[in-house]
Amino acid sequence: MIRPRKEGGYTLTELMIVIVVVGFLAFPEMEHIRTAAKLTGVQSNYRSVIMTIYGLQSTEDVATKLTSYFGDSENPKVEDMTNPITNKMGVATVVAPADEPTPAVYVLDEIVTTVPSEVEQSDYKGAVVAIVKADNSIVVYGCDEVGKLMTGFQRTIKL
Repeated sequence: MIRPRKEGGYTLTELMIVIVVVGFLAFPEMEHIRTAAKLTGVQSNYRSVIMTIYGLQSTEDVATKLTSYFGDSENPKVEDMTNPITNKMGVATVVAPADEPTPAVYVLDEIVTTVPSEVEQSDYKGAVVAIVKADNSIVVYGCDEVGKLMTGFQRTIKL
């Protein structure tokens, strides 16, 4: 006697396996999207710093003015500018030690500063770096999630 064949279809186990495999394949893409969103935050911080520097008078101290606008990294407040990569807030005038998170903005003197470049510099992860030069100009850099200079995010401003 011939048995009647069951309706074709997939079992719950087979469907769960497919869902897990698709999830594993999609995970790296989701990480890329998350990083891209954080880099958009760095770009926003960069533009805010640029606009604030353009509003400075030549007699004003850059570090003092940026700290008053974006907060002090030593005593952060909720409303201070935040580094989207490290979540540390405020402005710092010295590079943080390697074991501490990078603040949102660095205002540094050109004499003691390593300029952001295409080389990975973990000191600058997600930060906006403003380097004050002797000729009263300021070079502002935007850095990505590993501390490299972001393409197109370097501007020199003469006060």
